[in-house]
Amino acid sequence: MQSPITYLTLTFVVVSLLYKKLQEYLDFFTKSNIKYKILDYLADYIHYGDDIGIDASLALDSPSPEILRKRQQGQAYLASKLAPSSSTNPNERGKTLSSKLVDCRFALAKVCMPLMRELEFPAQRNFITAVKHRLQSAKKGYANGMYQVDTVTQKDLFMVGNDAVHTLGNEAFHAPVQQEINERMSLMEDNGKNGDAMLRFAPLSLNQELEKNVETILNMTGMDKVRYSLSGSEAVDAALKDVKASCRGKNIVVRFSSAYHGHVSGVDVLNCKKHIFLKECSQESIEFIEKYHYRIAAVIINPMQHFTGVNKASPPGEKLTLTSRIRSAVNKDQYAQWLHDLQDRCNYCTKYLSRVAFIMDDIYFAFRTPQLFSKDYFTHPKTGESLKPNVMILGKGVAAGYPLSMVLGQHGYLNTYDKKFLLQVNKTVGTLSAYHGGIVASNVFLEAIQGKLSSIQVEPKIQLEDMVKKFDAFAKSLNAKLNAANLPLRIRNFSNTSSIDFLSRSLYNSRYPQYLMAEGIYLGNYSTGKFNFSNECTEEDLDVLGDKFVSAGLKMRDHGFFEPTSSSAKRKLIINVASRFSYEILRQYYNKIMEDKHIDIEVSHNHPVNKCGHFWSSLLMIIYAYPNLFYYGEAVKGCTWFFITHVIRQSGHFFYEKQDKDIEKRKFGHKDKSKKVAAASLFGAALLYKYRMEVYDYLATTPYGSFIPNLNTEQYVVLVCLFTVVPHYVEITYQYGFLRGLSWALKILTDPFTDLLDFYTHIFIHPKHFLDLKNQSAIYSLDINTKAITIKKKIQ
Repeated sequence: MQSPITYLTLTFVVVSLLYKKLQEYLDFFTKSNIKYKILDYLADYIHYGDDIGIDASLALDSPSPEILRKRQQGQAYLASKLAPSSSTNPNERGKTLSSKLVDCRFALAKVCMPLMRELEFPAQRNFITAVKHRLQSAKKGYANGMYQVDTVTQKDLFMVGNDAVHTLGNEAFHAPVQQEINERMSLMEDNGKNGDAMLRFAPLSLNQELEKNVETILNMTGMDKVRYSLSGSEAVDAALKDVKASCRGKNIVVRFSSAYHGHVSGVDVLNCKKHIFLKECSQESIEFIEKYHYRIAAVIINPMQHFTGVNKASPPGEKLTLTSRIRSAVNKDQYAQWLHDLQDRCNYCTKYLSRVAFIMDDIYFAFRTPQLFSKDYFTHPKTGESLKPNVMILGKGVAAGYPLSMVLGQHGYLNTYDKKFLLQVNKTVGTLSAYHGGIVASNVFLEAIQGKLSSIQVEPKIQLEDMVKKFDAFAKSLNAKLNAANLPLRIRNFSNTSSIDFLSRSLYNSRYPQYLMAEGIYLGNYSTGKFNFSNECTEEDLDVLGDKFVSAGLKMRDHGFFEPTSSSAKRKLIINVASRFSYEILRQYYNKIMEDKHIDIEVSHNHPVNKCGHFWSSLLMIIYAYPNLFYYGEAVKGCTWFFITHVIRQSGHFFYEKQDKDIEKRKFGHKDKSKKVAAASLFGAALLYKYRMEVYDYLATTPYGSFIPNLNTEQYVVLVCLFTVVPHYVEITYQYGFLRGLSWALKILTDPFTDLLDFYTHIFIHPKHFLDLKNQSAIYSLDINTKAITIKKKIQ
């Protein structure tokens, strides 16, 4: 009675566990970054190929002849503005410096979508020689005018490329902050004036500047703990590690579609394992979090998505669109309500089920509004209550741009676990955590932003209020101008940050930043239609700037770049692009196979006898082995010829080729060891065949006898023949992937044909070469350029 009960119970347990695991796997897989995994996989294969030319790049959407003519005029116009003749005003300094930098953003060139890479312009003007305030007809208030820059090639360009940190005006805020930082950030006390100078201390020393910073930021945010990092990406990575360490047994992080949280491994969308992507403003997402609370350690929010567009890619996302870019938006109260609902569900899970951390990533959001933080900006629409995240992350804005970022948390969320578990070690460490210069700068900045720095004349809260109103009014005014001009463009803003919506279904929308640059606007290093304005701008500046935005749009429209792409043209484009990429993939693989063959010949086919043997063995293989195997179906004959020809080929390597064992390893699929294994296996196969009946009778008496196939002689020979190469194919496929393994197999199959072309000069050789045998005890060295071979040493 007990045996069936035990069996049925265990079967039920196993089946139930497998079913639940499968269900969970499918749920998580559908919520993973599938799109980015596919793109990451295709990255090694999608190659642009040879340039198609400017005219072809202007006609990707099959325009009419008239539209194409306008676009050609537009290309000439942009070239005159963005790529002036080097003979008239060269920018050798910019070219030289740019060539030494890895980050392509310094080039201000990658603006257009990748299919239009030939329409980019090199960084002819991107070398700043002077920065100055734009002259105003009459100064008004504390704003001194937006900045203009001179470059090597042009002057008086409007600076619309401030970084994400310096939001308030320099004269009204950042200059006095920097002056105070300079005074405090000294190595030693200056005649008793700077008794708090602490920069001489090591980063991990406890000191009063650190004490001040900890107390200030915890009081401002209402948090209990703080961890320091150097950048926003590092801080996000540290926060997630800390939360996982505090939620032992749970390692899934929930994030939301298209939200950016940095670029370090484990955070970036291309590298993040154990991350799932849900939809914002979705009740289904909230239910999903409770359903899988036992797997989910954290839910992280980037509140800038409210500005970017819920579940929409942020700039430079417009570079990748084949059509319009119109981002749906929810109003502030709707988004705030959703954030509070999400927080409530995380708190519910923590209280009644298992701990799920609610994390606000304020790296980009913080210090852009009078409320300073998103938790106080997105208050509950009914109660007015602020959000209370378990963890907050702040970027370099907290230290006025100095390298310092922070992870702030409530008790129990940051690196909280029983330290008596000796092997549970938190792996978030860094020598420069709490870099002291950043701590000093942060203290000054936090004093200033709270209105406690006497050198700042206008209260920062008032400056922030003015800034929000100013740029809200600018966006409204500019959109009215764009609408009046019937341009398919709109600007969206959150405080001082703006980006562009494209209303037309045009393939060429991403050229708009080029037209802005042609109007004398100096973009930031992102240069894709995203702008960070400074509160230094006056209304007069913004009026002039708005006219430039409209003028750029008018020129772009006149040049035919806002023409919508028809459905048929889009289908044709997709087919053409797919065909082009497919051809390029095949071409790349063909070139790779031929490169493998070339390297193979270069490093291990230098002796005349070896070349002669390869020619004749290839000829015999083509005449006898391949026809018998693949045409006549004579497997035994084919395999016999295959064996004979390979003996000829390998004899040249074994007896004559003076191989450099190190250079040999340059060959793809280098198989010196596997050749020896294959030779030994052939001998073993022959013995097995001779004693086949004895072996078969013995195996038939074992429990596995029924699984032993009964092969005839032909099948056995084919199997042995295949297994001289199949194990090596499996090894290559395992190490380098299926397609690389396939290319190796194609190389092996086609070697006899290409060997005829490579070695036809050695059909007949002088008999003396047959006497030039390899010294089996010598280790040879090959000069790959001269083909000179010397004996490195001899094995005793």
